[in-house]
Amino acid sequence: MYHDGSVHIEEEDQCYTCKYFSQGVLCPLLEALAVGVAHLDGDVVVKNCGFYVEFKRHLHVVVDPPKQADEPPQASGAS
Repeated sequence: MYHDGSVHIEEEDQCYTCKYFSQGVLCPLLEALAVGVAHLDGDVVVKNCGFYVEFKRHLHVVVDPPKQADEPPQASGAS
């Protein structure tokens, strides 16, 4: 995480797997930085955040319904 006028989260930060960051919910740490309650000087790697809540993705395989057999082409009535 670093600050250059705005706060940037990097891949090694714990934020990438946090519920607040992953779901787009305002993170208490980022909110504190935004309103000036906390200040970020330089680069920091977030590894043990007190606000961290693990975001678990619940993915499952979607099976396509069986495809019906194609109908034979219609014969044209023109002679």
